[in-house]
Amino acid sequence: MSETAMPQGAHPTVTGDRGTRLWQPVLFRSMATLLFGIITVFFGAPDTIGLCLNFGWYFLVLGLSHYWFVRRLALHRRDSRRLALLGAAAVLAVAGVVIFIAISAVLAAWLGAAALVLMGAAELFAALTSPRTQLRSDWLISGVIGVGTGLLLPFFINAGPHALLGVTGGGALMTGALWLLSALTLRHDARTPKGK
Repeated sequence: MSETAMPQGAHPTVTGDRGTRLWQPVLFRSMATLLFGIITVFFGAPDTIGLCLNFGWYFLVLGLSHYWFVRRLALHRRDSRRLALLGAAAVLAVAGVVIFIAISAVLAAWLGAAALVLMGAAELFAALTSPRTQLRSDWLISGVIGVGTGLLLPFFINAGPHALLGVTGGGALMTGALWLLSALTLRHDARTPKGK
């Protein structure tokens, strides 16, 4: 994470003042993700309603945080990374609303799995097509964790809501810690004068 977030070559990521404000949506994402992960650790015996309410708010907030983050990246409107990340954010938000309304553990597992895999794949795509950005390694790790969590989720449907929350919460704790470190690094880099 030692590279700058300023445009370099053919792969611009952040321009001007937006680069100094990128840490804010990253911090928001990390806090929401860590909160969800902590809730899953201490939620003793969740039922289907508890599962769906927690999945619902988590996916909705995660989708909104991704939207805010992509807006701050200042990518061109037709940039494929922007389209992939915004599309995945929209799927996360819609999945959150549908899970919140439907109150079904099976639907929550399958829809949550699809949303997490799609978001992870979008982050992997953004990382692989952005070789000169400070966020590349974070996107790679977060993408792998998201895809892995999403692929595991359907295998725990029969284990019940507690297992579904546990699997998703484990992934959330790992990505939350990752994005918290990234946010602090971005904030530090934004406050450090270029000459130092």
